[in-house]
Amino acid sequence: MYLKRLELKGFKSFPTKTDVLFNEGITAIVGPNGSGKSNISDAVRWVLGEQSIKSLRGDKLEDVVFAGTDTKKAMNYCEVALTIDNSDKKLDLEYSEITIKRRAYRSGESEFFLNNKACRLKDIKELLLDTGIGKDGYSIIEQGKVDEILSNNPVNRRKVFDEACGISKYRYKKQEAERNLKNTKENLNRIEDIYIEIENQLKPLEIQQKKAVKYLEIKDKLKTLEVNSYIKEIEDLDKQVNESIDHNNLLLNQIKDVKVKKENLENSLTKSNEEIEDVDNKINKTVEYINTIKSVINKKYSELSVLNEKIKNCNNDILRNDNEITNINEKLNNNKIELSNLNKNKDDVFNNLNDIKKQINEVELQNKNKKDNISNLIQDVENLKDEIISLLDSKQNSANKLSTLNANIENIEKRTETINTEINCIEKNICDKNEEILNYNKDKEEKINLIEKLRQDYSEVDKNINSLKEEYKKVEKDIQHSKLKLNEFNSKLNIYIDMEKHYEGFNKGVKEVLKNKSLDGIYGALGQVISSSKEYEKALEASLGSYMQNIITKDENSAKLAINYLKKNNLGRVTFLPLNIIKSNKIDKNSIKSNTKYIGIASELVKFDNKYKNIIENILGRTIVISNMDEAIKFARETNHRYKVVTLDGEILNPGGALTGGTIRTNGNILSRKRLIEEFKEKIEVEKKSLDLFDENKLKLSNDINLQSEKIENIKLELSENDKKLVFINTSINKSNDELKSLEGNLLKLQNEKKGLVENLEYILTKTSSLKEDISNIDKKHISNKDEIDKLNLKLKEFNDIYEVDKNKFDDLNIEYTKLNQIYEGIIKDIERIDKENQHQVSLLESVKIQLKDNKESKIKLQEQIKIETSEKENLENQTIDENKKLNLKKEQKESIKKNRDNLSIELKNIDRQFMKIQESLFKVENKIERLKTSQENYIEKLIEEYEITLEEAIKLKDESVVIDKKELESLKRDIKNLGNVNIDSIKEYEEIKERYDFYSEQKKDLEESIDVIYKLIRELEDNMKKEFKEKFTLINENFKFVYKKLFGGGNGELKIVDKESILESDIEIVAQPPGKKMKNLNLLSGGEKALTAISILFAILLAKPTPFCILDEIEAPLDDANIYRFGEFLKELSKDTQFISITHRRGTMEVADYIYGVTMQEKAISKVISLQLKEAKELTKDIV
Repeated sequence: MYLKRLELKGFKSFPTKTDVLFNEGITAIVGPNGSGKSNISDAVRWVLGEQSIKSLRGDKLEDVVFAGTDTKKAMNYCEVALTIDNSDKKLDLEYSEITIKRRAYRSGESEFFLNNKACRLKDIKELLLDTGIGKDGYSIIEQGKVDEILSNNPVNRRKVFDEACGISKYRYKKQEAERNLKNTKENLNRIEDIYIEIENQLKPLEIQQKKAVKYLEIKDKLKTLEVNSYIKEIEDLDKQVNESIDHNNLLLNQIKDVKVKKENLENSLTKSNEEIEDVDNKINKTVEYINTIKSVINKKYSELSVLNEKIKNCNNDILRNDNEITNINEKLNNNKIELSNLNKNKDDVFNNLNDIKKQINEVELQNKNKKDNISNLIQDVENLKDEIISLLDSKQNSANKLSTLNANIENIEKRTETINTEINCIEKNICDKNEEILNYNKDKEEKINLIEKLRQDYSEVDKNINSLKEEYKKVEKDIQHSKLKLNEFNSKLNIYIDMEKHYEGFNKGVKEVLKNKSLDGIYGALGQVISSSKEYEKALEASLGSYMQNIITKDENSAKLAINYLKKNNLGRVTFLPLNIIKSNKIDKNSIKSNTKYIGIASELVKFDNKYKNIIENILGRTIVISNMDEAIKFARETNHRYKVVTLDGEILNPGGALTGGTIRTNGNILSRKRLIEEFKEKIEVEKKSLDLFDENKLKLSNDINLQSEKIENIKLELSENDKKLVFINTSINKSNDELKSLEGNLLKLQNEKKGLVENLEYILTKTSSLKEDISNIDKKHISNKDEIDKLNLKLKEFNDIYEVDKNKFDDLNIEYTKLNQIYEGIIKDIERIDKENQHQVSLLESVKIQLKDNKESKIKLQEQIKIETSEKENLENQTIDENKKLNLKKEQKESIKKNRDNLSIELKNIDRQFMKIQESLFKVENKIERLKTSQENYIEKLIEEYEITLEEAIKLKDESVVIDKKELESLKRDIKNLGNVNIDSIKEYEEIKERYDFYSEQKKDLEESIDVIYKLIRELEDNMKKEFKEKFTLINENFKFVYKKLFGGGNGELKIVDKESILESDIEIVAQPPGKKMKNLNLLSGGEKALTAISILFAILLAKPTPFCILDEIEAPLDDANIYRFGEFLKELSKDTQFISITHRRGTMEVADYIYGVTMQEKAISKVISLQLKEAKELTKDIV
């Protein structure tokens, strides 16, 4: 067995998929510091289950995932696969190759795979137990492992020796056995609790059973006597009831006759009262009518007075309107004359204003033209001055540039000559290098084609082998898993069936009632008659609470019989739910005013027989089920805490606001028990069918696995040889390409530089000529500008003198215009004022004329109305006299009817007294009947309560030959009383409890025997561990003495067990004496001596128990050159039995290696692996070393 292949993808500095193939012997992994070579050691440690990221030089799991660079983005996951050659079957699996793979994501998730099948870390640890392979074994040795061996912490040191001595597997089995022991003891404790409880129940039940048998014998005899006694009493009472009923019927007939007479009188009396009431209504209406007429007459007098006053006011208004019209006309004539005069003055002033405005515009235009001319002249002068200054600056700049350009021409000519010489030399080197690369590429193409064909062949064969092995392993695991599941399902099914059979979870009283099948009308406990989906069970159990224990009965009589049974046998209290009494009490969904979404009303989330609907809706119909506490609180607030609310986790918000929450103690899974029993029955059937299919597949696959193994081995050898040759060719090509690129780059730079120099020279010559010409032009332009400035200054003085005269004339005209404009505006305002006043007077005149017309019309209408009102008043006075006569006649009629009514009232009172006497007699007779029937019912109730039989059943038991002896009855009752409380069900219950007692006795015995077996197993494991440890430790100690002398070139080393009485827990002491020195404490040794001592121990372990492969991560770094040589020689010896992979930078280690992997970082933060055989690449390794 050896490490065959390591695949990395996205792990630390290996972003792309990297395959590292290993062979037996010694492989050295070399590379400069920071190249990522130690990441290979970390990858092996990580894939074997290292959980401490700090041990992998990180802080958190995502630190092992490639973090990205400037040119390559970060990975989201990393993956490492380690393939072990298991041809010798040292690992307990039927595969010749075993691949352990681990994958991790940035989110923190981590997965393990065994031959590409998902598995647990525990499965991998168990597979590698006692092989030395693993994160805690000695297959990976880095500087930290050396420190652990030498540290003062005995636990870390002990782990290495336990693994080396081969007791790790025993220690693991011991831990498993101790866990099983703990679980078995816990099961035994539970069984003993049940056993003691049943045992405590059994003894008193035996006494109760004997007493119950005797009780039933006495009870049967008493029943015969007492039932016949009750029947005789009932028959006597029945005769008395019939006699009383006849008397009652006679009295009822008498009452009927009296009622007829009374009814006739009451009708006559009612009729008289109605007639009196009718006459009273007529009298009242007449009086009311007379009063109404009088009121109307008074109103007419008032209206006539008002009308006369209105006519007087109309006359006054007509006179006032005539005066107003005369005044308005006079005002309008005066305004007309004044308006004519103002319009004439306005026209004269307006004409004068226009004349002055024209003069102002003419003068303003002349001044503007002159001012513009002056501004333009001033601007021209300033521009010429600015231009002269700019010309002088340009002349100086041009002169400076000309001087600089002349110096640059000389430098360019010298550099061009040097470049031409360098270009000729580089072109010759490029030609030689191209020819070298062409030869390498021909060799590379041949190797690639060959390797590609070999890989295709290998992949196809390997895929077939792995597919068959994985399928076989999967079937084996499926069979094992299926059997475990089948045992688990059967065990759980039996537990739930037993719980259902014995009513586990119910109170004592409920159990007793449910067990007593002789009680009629018992339908079961509420928790038994309902069921629900699993997701609602917790919410419903919390909501129901103690209601789960309530028993549903047919009616209240059934409940009453059950209660008497409980009282009689002192079995506790139970709540009963009679079907015929309890009514539905369900919430109307439309009345729920809330925006919060709820799952439903609790009564709608359970399944039940429709006959229980009223009870379910009464208990659960006002409970709302909501998903969580936050939603429940929100809902309760929106509904003002009107409803009971329960969450899926069982928290309760009660009406009014009280909250209930926390953990819920389940009472025997009452609600879910039936569902679980059916579920487990179905699962068992499905699992049995699956197991049969797995067995068939296993038999078929077992003959197909070993057909192509030899072929793949030949392909692997050929592929490895060609891979190494291709790596050598690629390295040579890369090196030549790098040199060629460097030469071409230098040539291109020189050519570009030469081209730039030529272009620059041409530009400088052109620029020099242009600058000389510019300087000459600037001088000419400077003289011309000075002459032009003098001419412009003379012209500017003339324009300023003319402009001043015209400006004074313009100011005088503006003053005169302002005065006339003020006069004109005053005339305009007066005209507007008179126009507004005229409009107001005309409007007022029209209004007054309309008022005059209206007043005249109103006067005529008022005069006509006075005539009509006077006529109506006279007619009403005559009508009042006629109505008073009618009123007197109706009063006389009323007195006559009242006399007749009084006579009828006297006769009705006499009839009432007669009715009351008969009624009293009837009441007495009815009371007597009721008392007799009550007595009968009492006897019937006694039959039900005492003997649980109805009257019909009792009559069937009637025996005329039985002599009823009261003394005998009393004697039998005393015998029953002396027996005390009797539990009739104790007879059957005793049998059931005895059966359970025997069952749990057997279970208890089996568990006690299992504990003894486990204790024996632990003792055997400890004995084996001690024996194995002694043998292996002695061998390791002898090896250590030998290796120490060989590596140190002398000296002494020894390992000691500190506590020989407890060798499995004892610390291990390391004694070291380098050559030529006294025995020293480890802490006093030098760094190199400590390292070499630890290496000696590790080599001693490998001699005693070789591990298939061992990774050494720079453990020889502290050693000097002499010790490195001895270290390398000893490593070569050990490599015969153990494959070594050494991460190193020391020459001595590299020289003993059979293979070398070079790790480089050609691109920042990205590692690359190069594989070479040492013999084939001595020249390259010299550069690395």
